[in-house]
Amino acid sequence: MRVPACIFVMASLLLGQDPSKLTPEARSFIEVHFLAAKRAEADSDFAEAIDEYREILKKYPKLVPAVYQNLGLVYYLARKYEAAIETFREGIQLDPSMVGARLFLGTAYLDTEQPDKALPHLEYAQKQKPTTESTTALGLAYSALRQYDKAAQYFKFGLDSSEQKDKQLYFIGDSYLKSSERVANILAEKNPDSKYDHLLAAKILESQDRYQMAAREYLEAGKKDPFNAAIFSPLARMLAVLGLDKPSELALARYRQLMVVDQRATLDASKLPKGQTADVGPKIDYEGDLKALPPVDARNLPPLPMLNSDVNAELRKRLSSDRTAKWKAGTDNLLHARWPEGIAALEGIPPADWLRDYLIATAYLWRDEYHKAEETLGRQALKSQTSPSVQMLVWEVNQQLSFLHFNRLLDEFPQSARAHFLKGRTLDAQGNKDAEAEYQAAIAADPAQSEARIALADFYLSNSKYREALAECQKALEVNNYFSPAKIRIGRIYIQLRDPQKGMPYVQSVLKTDPDDAQARADLARGFELLGEVDKAIAEYQRALALDPSLNRIHYVLGRIYRKEGKAELADNEFRVFAQNEARERAKHLTNAKQLQENQADKSGRASH
Repeated sequence: MRVPACIFVMASLLLGQDPSKLTPEARSFIEVHFLAAKRAEADSDFAEAIDEYREILKKYPKLVPAVYQNLGLVYYLARKYEAAIETFREGIQLDPSMVGARLFLGTAYLDTEQPDKALPHLEYAQKQKPTTESTTALGLAYSALRQYDKAAQYFKFGLDSSEQKDKQLYFIGDSYLKSSERVANILAEKNPDSKYDHLLAAKILESQDRYQMAAREYLEAGKKDPFNAAIFSPLARMLAVLGLDKPSELALARYRQLMVVDQRATLDASKLPKGQTADVGPKIDYEGDLKALPPVDARNLPPLPMLNSDVNAELRKRLSSDRTAKWKAGTDNLLHARWPEGIAALEGIPPADWLRDYLIATAYLWRDEYHKAEETLGRQALKSQTSPSVQMLVWEVNQQLSFLHFNRLLDEFPQSARAHFLKGRTLDAQGNKDAEAEYQAAIAADPAQSEARIALADFYLSNSKYREALAECQKALEVNNYFSPAKIRIGRIYIQLRDPQKGMPYVQSVLKTDPDDAQARADLARGFELLGEVDKAIAEYQRALALDPSLNRIHYVLGRIYRKEGKAELADNEFRVFAQNEARERAKHLTNAKQLQENQADKSGRASH
């Protein structure tokens, strides 16, 4: 006769218990209700299973801690997350070593958007019994805490053993993407209008197929770093795509002048996107700007022209004091694309020098060995460097690692929900209306994928389809009623439709989870304003500004409120701050425009002579 699996589960449940506590009566009682609970679970009758487990705990609340683990799991499967959390916690108090309870307690905290509480339980489960589930949950926890580097490593740990490799590949790619975005934001914020800022923007715009804007940014980067050959090759490509053949030839010629080892570099027109048109008019004189760049002196070329001027300045210092000839050997080999030889020579240099590891990581990047580049970036001397050059390299390596895993997802699982979502997101970033169909395909493949529903809702909102957006957000909440991205959109939509009583509870729920969400504070303030609760509106607007001073529009709104309240002095002050901030932004644009006009005037003057 075949013994049911639940009997073995029951036996393991009772193993290790103090025999003196397990009287025949207790054992019989527990077995009857435990088996009834398991039968109910098998039939997906969670309510009945909950009742049976609770009967055991009502009579013997401390005798078998593992019953709390089972009951908590049923609550979790029934999406009663708060009850699951409380039940797991009670069981862990009796027996902290229950790995399953710790794992699912951590997962329940994640589902209720409490990653800080989830982390210690997930780390315990991973240490005691590492599984695909524990590594994935840890990755999600670190991602929610914005520790994307750690998240990517845990997702990679679980990739080979996962039965849902499409999701793991997406999680890995998304972690690297978010990490690169954070680096890019910091880099641009700390180095505005710099060669790094413009080059970063150019690469991002090119990846989005925004060739016109990318060409402009490459040109600005080239003006600020005219001896960086890595700028002029993509600039030549962008200009060729836009049909600007003469400027493209000039950019390519400058690349060849800088890269004397690549004199035969050409553009393959058959591999360029078709049908792109430049809309330059008098705005940008690409040809004139390229001709106005400092001439290339073949006698004093940068040691490695494919790197920026700051790195080459540092490299020149090393070469001038190079007694071992290892710097020279490494540089020459990299210049001639002899990557293994170059890396080997550089590895012979003492590891205390960050530039050594920077060049090694760059060589691995150029060889498309992105994981080795990532490993090199983790070396201590380089990891402690925060210079823009190093951060730019970190951004690029993370970008390539993101593309690597996303491309694998698209190649190996093209019809998966994650693949459709990724394609939709890419098309959306390009302003392509086909994004809607991809989002819908993602939802059809996995109706529980809330990210795709939110992306589709945003797509609808951008086209003023409020009813459709609301429907998608509400469906996302049906899967998980704690999902903040759905709540904030529902709240914002109702407030925009001047129905604050419906919208504000959603916004307030989000703020309980994240009190520092400045935009949610502004939404809440608008709700109070519509209800006529002026003091509360003012307080929330001020909190939003304190959290994010860039929300300049709030100054205007506050000025309007104060004026309506008869507080002229306060109103005038807010209007003045608003006007000053606006003037500052306009001045930036005017300065850039004036500089452009002066450059064009200089070129015209030179031409007339």
